Amino acid sequence: MNATARAEHWDKVTEAMGRYVDGDAKGFEAVYAALAPMILRAHGRWVGADRADDLTQQTFLRVHRARDRYTRGSPVGPWVLAIARNLAYDELRRLGRSRESLTREGLLPEPEAVTPAPAEQRDVIESVREAVEALPPGQREVVRLHKLEGRPFREVADALEIKEGAARIRAHRAYERLRHALARFAPSPA
Repeated sequence: MNATARAEHWDKVTEAMGRYVDGDAKGFEAVYAALAPMILRAHGRWVGADRADDLTQQTFLRVHRARDRYTRGSPVGPWVLAIARNLAYDELRRLGRSRESLTREGLLPEPEAVTPAPAEQRDVIESVREAVEALPPGQREVVRLHKLEGRPFREVADALEIKEGAARIRAHRAYERLRHALARFAPSPA
């Protein structure tokens, strides 16, 4: 799909969302047809294929409930993707809760000792977080979608409603900034 066709596609999705907000069921069908495959893939990456179908349906249920809060004319893809991402976070938190069981004596078992990361690793991790947060918002979002979520640039461009070339340029500039910001952690030449 070329850039013009992509822009026309997203314009139609935005227009369909406006109709959906006004109560047109066909508007919802168009929005769902355009976004459900992307949301399904995202949930598959975030929480696994076994939960992706259910979470995709829950995402669109939340879209339905929140449709009156949609800002008309704004990009629909990122709005729905944010709803999906928040739902995935909720699911991961739910799945991550420990299920403690009592011992035969009715006591909670002692927690396992957690070995903290070496100070140097903590410094690197914190420096990477700070460097990513210091990126301009457009570059930070491209890095998140491309590197952290593993999406191809075509999907990154679709999610941000920009051209694929623009996504690649943003990524290149972001990686250059990160390389300079994190240069002190690079191994010294042998």
